[in-house]
Amino acid sequence: MKVLIISNGEIKDYGFYKNIVEEVDMVICADGGANHAYKMKIRPFLIIGDFDSVDREVLEFYQKEGVKVEKFPTMKDETDTQLALKKAIELGAKDITFIGVIGDRFDHSYANLSLLLYSLKRGVKSRIINEKNEIHLIDDYIEIEGKKGELLSLLPYSGEVKGIYTKGLFYPLSGQSMSMENPYGISNVFTEEKASIKIEEGFLLVIKPKD
Repeated sequence: MKVLIISNGEIKDYGFYKNIVEEVDMVICADGGANHAYKMKIRPFLIIGDFDSVDREVLEFYQKEGVKVEKFPTMKDETDTQLALKKAIELGAKDITFIGVIGDRFDHSYANLSLLLYSLKRGVKSRIINEKNEIHLIDDYIEIEGKKGELLSLLPYSGEVKGIYTKGLFYPLSGQSMSMENPYGISNVFTEEKASIKIEEGFLLVIKPKD
């Protein structure tokens, strides 16, 4: 099951996500993510969180529409997006896309990368998308589509990533290692319409940026 999780972070171009919305089986909003869903004219399956950021009018509208709501106390260990992720996996999600999780605050954006790690460790495919980036985290293998000349960055998410192999990229890797103190994998380039990346040990961020 494919699930879209909408959080309360920055979304500038709602039209950009139209195709993503059409491809998923379920939409879950993390608190103020419901404000985005409302503007996108999406009826979510669930709104979850402590409701400190969702507009009251939006919440009341969706409740009248019969949308499920799960409210948590403000003093909690998880973020609203983490609650949404756990619920999605509980409901059987195997492929999760996060939007609205990257914004101006670097601490929030960086912390939200942990959503990918949480998913990966539970055998769930996931990605973070905004208008400028598509972000994956791997511990084994990925194939990713792109156009010739587009950029693809490979960055360690663990102390060291070992045994990196790539195909379809201008700067090939054939078993090299990469550490967080020397992230030389930034701004590689697609030479084909599909690139593959394999690693033997560690966690590697695979980021497709758009200038």
